[in-house]
Amino acid sequence: MEYVCRVGTPGGEVVEQTFSATDETALRAELDQKGYYLFFVRRGLGLNGTALGRPRIPGNLLLVFGQELAALLKAGLPLFQSLDVMLERQKNPVFRRSLTTVREKVKSGVALSDAVRAEGKLYPPIFAASLVAGERSGSLETVLRRFVQYVRLNQSLKKKAVAASVYPLMLMAVMTALVFILVVKVIPEFQGFYEGMEVELPLPTRVLLGVSAAVRDNLLLIVLAGGALLVAVAAWLRREGSGVLVDRLLLRLPHVGPLMRMYATSQLARSLATLLSGGLPLLNALEVAARSIGNRAMAAAVAAATPQIREGKSLTSALESTGMLENLTLEMVKVGEHTGALADMLTAVADFYDEEMDTRLATVLALVEPVMLLLMAVVVAGMLLAFYLPLFQAISAVQAGR
Repeated sequence: MEYVCRVGTPGGEVVEQTFSATDETALRAELDQKGYYLFFVRRGLGLNGTALGRPRIPGNLLLVFGQELAALLKAGLPLFQSLDVMLERQKNPVFRRSLTTVREKVKSGVALSDAVRAEGKLYPPIFAASLVAGERSGSLETVLRRFVQYVRLNQSLKKKAVAASVYPLMLMAVMTALVFILVVKVIPEFQGFYEGMEVELPLPTRVLLGVSAAVRDNLLLIVLAGGALLVAVAAWLRREGSGVLVDRLLLRLPHVGPLMRMYATSQLARSLATLLSGGLPLLNALEVAARSIGNRAMAAAVAAATPQIREGKSLTSALESTGMLENLTLEMVKVGEHTGALADMLTAVADFYDEEMDTRLATVLALVEPVMLLLMAVVVAGMLLAFYLPLFQAISAVQAGR
């Protein structure tokens, strides 16, 4: 459970921060142990770390932070002074409060990685793990630069995926809005006209009028039912295991499923390569990399296979047991293990899938656009035909009477 607290730090500052604890009693005990003075506490409203709950540091801020901190360390500035400089430049209130807490802990002798991990879900797991690797290897600056590269490539891939989905979603929104306007506003205007014709209406017209009347008469009920359905779905998604089930189903969708599998595989490979390059042991690196995968079904499968590494099995065997990865990925990982260049092969896997995703996205988008336009044309044309079919029949009847 998460709590938003206003606390006084051992350094004499008052900050607002989010903590995770089983209950409020455990929270107060934890704060006392850390030397914090609690002024105010309230329960968080989170949905597993989404925007409605505990905020997260945006990737673009972490990108800039990593770049600047690496530059300051390379220039020979001590870590604590580097954090002071970063804090002065930071404008984001959430990041600023967190950096204040991290700086105070570093000042008191706590390792930077431990201070960051104490912030919980505010930072991605790979960030704290990268800091651990940098501290253990004595090359924090180098590891930070690898992390920056990881974030940059990951954000680039996300932007491409979002850009590819914008146009189809816009077409769907326009079609939905157009159909709603026709059903609620346009069709009722024709109803009185049809009644004055005193002829039997064709079946498509009667069906359309019936749907329009049902929607207009029960519009409030439909809106309330839709809202209740959204709340029920949101509540179901919050249940443990629901997200894994949804993501597993998404992986089975035609066209979309392979793209999601490629993206998740690229995330796993690039995260693991970044951590291994920083000097983190394979077991720890795989545990962190599993938590960095966006697809929860693949993340759960990789996390469940992680203990096999502890038992002495190879990474290839552990990943193969998940049933989530393609043979190409497994073969490249196997080659990397045999040659001692695992990090390089994982990077090659990520690069390959990034390029493959670009090609697949272009293909899927080229297929989706005409299908959406055709669907929109069929729906709107069908409704307009149902509008004017009685007029065509009436005109035909008049011409036949002549």
